[in-house]
Amino acid sequence: MDSLLRRLLRLHLSRSPGLWLLTAGLTLLLGLGTLRVERALDLMSLLPTDHPAVRANLEAGVGQQELLWLVAEGGEADLEARRAWAEGLVDRLLQEGNLPLNGLAAEGRLSDPVPVPGPGGLSPWPALLAVGAITEGDAAVSRLTTETLYTLAPAWLGDRLAPLNDPEGLRRRLEATAKALASPEPLPAALARLDPLGLRDLAPQNGEGMAKARELGRAFTLRMRTGYLETKDGRFVMLPLVASFPASEVKATTRALVWLGRGGGGPLPATASLQEVEAALGPQADRAFPLQATGAHAITAWESHRLTGEVLLSLALSFVLIGLVYWLGFRTLAGYGFVMVPLLVGMFWALGLTGWMLGRVNLMAAGFGAVLLGVGDDVGILLFSRYREERRAGRPKPRALRAALLGTGPGVVAGALATALAFLALAFAPFPGIRDLGLTTGLGLLACLAATFLVLPPLLMALDHGRGTFAPGPPAPLPHRRAWAPWAALALLVLALAGAPRTRWEEDLRRFRAQGNPALTLQERLTKNLGASLQPLAIQIPLDDPDRLPARWNKLSPILREAGLPVPDWKTLDPELRHVLGSETWRHQVLEAATKAGLDPAGLEGPLSALAAAAADPAQPVRALQSLLPRAAQPPEGSHRWNLWEGLHRRGKSAPLAPALTVPIRLDEASLTRLTPVVEAAGGRFVGTQPLFRVVKGIARDAVREAVLLALAGIFAVIAWFGRSLRFACLALVPLLASQAGALGALGWGGEPLTFLSLMAIPIALGVSVDTAFNLLHRARGEADAPQRVARVNAVCAGTTLAGFGGMVFSGYRGLRGLGLACLGGVALALLLTQWLLPVLLEKWPLEKK
Repeated sequence: MDSLLRRLLRLHLSRSPGLWLLTAGLTLLLGLGTLRVERALDLMSLLPTDHPAVRANLEAGVGQQELLWLVAEGGEADLEARRAWAEGLVDRLLQEGNLPLNGLAAEGRLSDPVPVPGPGGLSPWPALLAVGAITEGDAAVSRLTTETLYTLAPAWLGDRLAPLNDPEGLRRRLEATAKALASPEPLPAALARLDPLGLRDLAPQNGEGMAKARELGRAFTLRMRTGYLETKDGRFVMLPLVASFPASEVKATTRALVWLGRGGGGPLPATASLQEVEAALGPQADRAFPLQATGAHAITAWESHRLTGEVLLSLALSFVLIGLVYWLGFRTLAGYGFVMVPLLVGMFWALGLTGWMLGRVNLMAAGFGAVLLGVGDDVGILLFSRYREERRAGRPKPRALRAALLGTGPGVVAGALATALAFLALAFAPFPGIRDLGLTTGLGLLACLAATFLVLPPLLMALDHGRGTFAPGPPAPLPHRRAWAPWAALALLVLALAGAPRTRWEEDLRRFRAQGNPALTLQERLTKNLGASLQPLAIQIPLDDPDRLPARWNKLSPILREAGLPVPDWKTLDPELRHVLGSETWRHQVLEAATKAGLDPAGLEGPLSALAAAAADPAQPVRALQSLLPRAAQPPEGSHRWNLWEGLHRRGKSAPLAPALTVPIRLDEASLTRLTPVVEAAGGRFVGTQPLFRVVKGIARDAVREAVLLALAGIFAVIAWFGRSLRFACLALVPLLASQAGALGALGWGGEPLTFLSLMAIPIALGVSVDTAFNLLHRARGEADAPQRVARVNAVCAGTTLAGFGGMVFSGYRGLRGLGLACLGGVALALLLTQWLLPVLLEKWPLEKK
């Protein structure tokens, strides 16, 4: 390292213009990278999408085709107006998108969503259109419903289908159907069209499943309308729309919301802001009531805009706090510009590196600017302070620069490398949120280190005229050691250790979101009013061995019935009855009896074929459910910009997931939590938004454990290379371990939970805590009074680091607030032990000069 710094010193003293050209070229190249940076501030950007359990949840619709809900809230007085608004918007979307009113495609299955006015638009929910069409007697929907129900009948009724083998009983059923169809009463006629053989009479009327179904029907709080829903009390009129883009596309969401608020006419606006969304959803000339939006898209859009403001505010606040700390430490702002100019160049380079390397900044990496401000300026402060000290002692500029680069530089570089390696070690974590944080901040710290060593020396040589802060003068008085300081440091360490067990883990990603999110608040209100969540939820049963499906289903059905879901057991047909119902002879008998009863035989062809196929092939019910409930479409691969990281880590296409039967269900959160382990023990699993968070908890815990071990390995490597002695390593570990106690203790005493974001304070504090310790230990090798000489500059460095994290403590985003608090606690305790305890240890066990 010494030889490298000597060559750099010679370049600065002899060929400084060449280095300025190099700096300008790097700035231009990396400046192009800043144009590639995109915001990915949704929770989905943090997830390891290659993990099978995560993929299963994503394919269930989480974050991809979740519904965007437009809600009109009011009372009885404006209910008709709200209905007219919903019907008008649905009609406009249907006409412009040429989507059938019954929600079915030409081949007789549920239609795919048709976005209006085009790509980036929204579509009515085809499933809701189909349900509404049933009540209106739509022939195509009725036919699809009947054929699906008759396909499921053998599994649902089993040997209860035996009366269908009785010719006389079958004749009476068909005559009853003909009579019901001729009845002026709409309900018997509709039931006869849906169930021409009267299979509903064969169902157990007093069974547990039927009782649950009746109870659930009475508790259902919604009325089905064509394309929209309405609560029975008329308070909410809710229009669910399928977005043609994932929830992470914030710009697309804001454009769509503005377009919907303005009536859904014409093309989508080219751009839209959050303020325009609020204005469009407010009362209009043709709509006296306001609209509200919720769902994953609306929640993410609001949070993304809010978080952008939070990050900018945090940066500004950190910038001011760092200046204040600098003034308090040195009693002057002279030289502040020498520190900040290289730092800002380094931050610009860091953003450009992020653009080329990743192309995005995700939720975990959103606060990296404040981290760079607080940590990256340490290099400049330490070098500038040493240069200023030499100049005030009367030494010429070349000698002063030599002392700064060769005397202080090695310790500065070692500390910065240890901090950067602690972050870069996170790049090997399997969790994308942690990986991006490590790459963004680690590369950013290296960029700040390089920018400071390239930009600061030429600035000093050009602008130092030997006046002001560089004028010769008496050395600053060295601080006196206080006898109580080591004991106070140990007491604070004990206090932090006592607070660490008070820290609680918060696994639900939703609970550390920004406060005051109107879309999230509305979702919680609707969940409370409807008794179930609006988020996707389904149960999956493996189909790796189809013959075992009935047994697995029957393990799960009593569990779900206990939770209030009307789930019947899977029945098996008697072999003789299976043969009869699947035979052509029985089919012809039914058609002849239907003709005699006055029914059109052609209308029975579809139901009879479905029943016969299901009787002959037990896998038919599974295929019927899968065709009726298709998996959500996934976003096309390669839709994002190319970046270096993915270019260097090309992976083959993920293997397809094992086949599974996915059935949407409706459960409250308490029941879901209680049933999850029971369902998994029975061979199934829940998929959806809430189950995804539970899966991510385990993955994140393992990823953070790996990240901490990798960060420790990186730091130990730097300590071993730079320290080259066991005593140096042991002394460097004192602030390292104290930082972990301080991070957890700050969360415990502060009442903030340990979340996925604040968990990142552990590797962050590991890397940052060695920065000032390396400066002290390196100087202590050659200077007996090193602790007194570096006390002030180390305090300023640690203070600016605390100021950088301090900006996040005031964030309204709970995740960033917890991260800032944990980093504050860890860095503060590490600083205090470096300042108050390490000098005592160095007196007792001094370091040998290397």
